[in-house]
Amino acid sequence: MIGGAIIWVSFIIVVAALVAGGLWTYFIKREEYQPAETNKTYQYLTYGSYVLWGLAGLMALLMLCCYSAIKLGIAVFKTTAQYIQANMHIFLLPLWSTIVCSLWLLLWFAGTIMVFSTGTPAPRDAPYAFMTEIKWSDITRYIFFFQVFMLFWINAFLVGCTEFIIGCSAVIWYFTCSTDTKGKGTVMTGFRWLMRYHLGSIAFGSFVIAVCQMLRFLFEYYRKKIQSAAPTKLVKALLCLTGYLLWLLDKCVKYMTKNAYIQIALTCDSFCKSAWNSFALMIKNAHRFGAGNSVGFVFNIFGIACIMVGTAGSGYLFLANYPDMVSVDDPIPPTVALGVISGLTGAMFLSIFSYSSDAILQAFLLDEELRFLGDNRPAYMMEFAEAMKKRGQGACESSCC
Repeated sequence: MIGGAIIWVSFIIVVAALVAGGLWTYFIKREEYQPAETNKTYQYLTYGSYVLWGLAGLMALLMLCCYSAIKLGIAVFKTTAQYIQANMHIFLLPLWSTIVCSLWLLLWFAGTIMVFSTGTPAPRDAPYAFMTEIKWSDITRYIFFFQVFMLFWINAFLVGCTEFIIGCSAVIWYFTCSTDTKGKGTVMTGFRWLMRYHLGSIAFGSFVIAVCQMLRFLFEYYRKKIQSAAPTKLVKALLCLTGYLLWLLDKCVKYMTKNAYIQIALTCDSFCKSAWNSFALMIKNAHRFGAGNSVGFVFNIFGIACIMVGTAGSGYLFLANYPDMVSVDDPIPPTVALGVISGLTGAMFLSIFSYSSDAILQAFLLDEELRFLGDNRPAYMMEFAEAMKKRGQGACESSCC
């Protein structure tokens, strides 16, 4: 109940803020730039107020048209909260992933240092000829690029394993939480499925991510060489555009890959087929994924803000009221540091909540395609499914807001 109220109030506040901003710009701020006939700022503020009112109307229209999708997003996040409550030990996964990634980075750095030290000592170019550098051969340079690629691949593989376990655990819990097992042990089931059936799929998905990251790395490597040769403005613009497109490609591939992992857990298909199915599912239910992401964004911002305010506030009160235990000249800097660290830590753990909600949404959509056979689904989803059945929409609901 509280979660749904937070979402609707947040949306209403945004619409009200846009309307209020338009009113303030049009009736108050604009009057400071009279006369209107000769002052361009007056006209700009007029157009700005129209834009704000247009955005407010557009958002209000989206809220009305996608009312059902927003309700589904709220129900998904309530269900995700139930899943997290039943599987609190899932928060150990980021710790495990961090430890393993740290060990891998240490090994990688040790190997990279050995590669860096391999070569022929030679004097630097003028005017630093008195200094010595290591000249690489082509083979050494290829080995270095291979090591960089393996850094990206293994790191993406470890992250992918963690994402698959979370997604697999969430979808198994969705269909077993109302059975005799109450959805217990789903995290270990996800780990077993990963090790026995899907390591190859995760390795292939992480390989695709590593290829995109390697393209960005090579592009940056050669861009620095081009920029050192004083390129023209056109070349600089093309380099900037290419860098942005590669960044966009990397983000899209990562988003598609993590949704493909959820489809692998749901259908046990190969990576390529699961990636296509997840893409088709997102296109078919774009309004639902959009509403779910919007609801998730509000919850994440609210959660991170509460964590930062609670941690920083308690830290400030402790530093200000107990100077005998901890003596500082100014409590503000450590308070800010506490807030930033707690916010980053909270964002890392809330990412589990966000990814779990994506998995539960995809499980619900599969349940909908099966026309809600049986009664094995969470309580919030059961209420939503029954309401859809009563309206006679069933699986056709995916075609409208």
